[in-house]
Amino acid sequence: MQLFFMLTMAVDIVVLVLLYVLGRRHVLGLGAGEKRPEAMPGATMIVPMTGNTPGMRESLLSLLDQDWTGFEAIFVTADDDDPAVELIREIMAADGRVRHVVSGRAVRCGQKNHNLLAGIDAASPDSEIFMFCDSTHRARRNFAGDLIAPIARGEAVLSGGFHKVVPLDHKTGTLGMLMVCMALHLMQPVRLITQPWGGAMAMSRRAFEEHGIRGLWAENIVDDFSLGPYMHRRKIVTREVASACLETPMAGRTLKQWDDWLFRQLLYLKFCIPPGWIGAILAVWVLAAPPVLAALSLAGWAVGLVSGAMALYAGVFAALFLGFGLLYRGLSPRPVPVLPWLRAFTYTFLMLGWSFGRTFFTNTMRWRGIAYKVGWGGRVKEVIREE
Repeated sequence: MQLFFMLTMAVDIVVLVLLYVLGRRHVLGLGAGEKRPEAMPGATMIVPMTGNTPGMRESLLSLLDQDWTGFEAIFVTADDDDPAVELIREIMAADGRVRHVVSGRAVRCGQKNHNLLAGIDAASPDSEIFMFCDSTHRARRNFAGDLIAPIARGEAVLSGGFHKVVPLDHKTGTLGMLMVCMALHLMQPVRLITQPWGGAMAMSRRAFEEHGIRGLWAENIVDDFSLGPYMHRRKIVTREVASACLETPMAGRTLKQWDDWLFRQLLYLKFCIPPGWIGAILAVWVLAAPPVLAALSLAGWAVGLVSGAMALYAGVFAALFLGFGLLYRGLSPRPVPVLPWLRAFTYTFLMLGWSFGRTFFTNTMRWRGIAYKVGWGGRVKEVIREE
């Protein structure tokens, strides 16, 4: 058993090294930018929306304020009385490219999917590319043009960006969400496991129609987790665009908010990629168990229950673990003091184990007042309005 624990700690360090080495340049946005053809195809940007949260106006305006403007924008809400509608009308009055579509309430799929499909139905017939964006992240002026550039060059039919959490405080919940997003961002260049992120992805209209994405989304809980494996099976891999990276300013996140968000992401994995969720049991053990085992080993040695050799091994692991935590600190979009960073870094591994464990006990997803009962492959079995 002791040997197994030591092996687990070693594998944890190897994973941290590989993740950093493979994804660092992508997260930092290093390397050549995206070359755009002189004649860019027409595109439609579809943004599903609900509510009117602080910062949403700035995020939407940043999506529209691009150095390439050859696209229309369709903002979609489920209802005409959604709090987002007033903001949409304000933006429409100032920008003729923007339209508002009311999708109605979803009954067979996630509300976001329903909104996306309504936006696609309303898209101009001249649009050759669909861009799918969230409403709560801020874009740089190169975002839209760079996101569709691989498709415009004819090198891909599916392209994806990502986002960075920009911490506006040093709360553990805020920094924890930064670290989880950073880990996912670091994995984007690994083509074997990469998949599009729904907040910043693009697809050619032809591919959308030929691969039956409408039918997929029309009965699924989520857009990106369902699309990734679906396209992988067709040997179509997302072309990741490092420069199409959004920013997510964030502050005041509690541990519960962090846990709820991470729990939802892991539930999407369980629903949409069941074999991946089963395989993640080992991955979560490798990542979450070693910090606990090291702490218990050192505590056990202090009271004479653990050998000195094991305690020394645990101490070396702890030093390497925290050292790599400091190395990852260099990837943060903003400087963070050492102690809050290391605290959140350690909590991240513990939170991963806790949130993943919770996924064993439910097949229901709750989000924004709606409960979805979900079956194999992410198919929605029932939509329950919690009003």
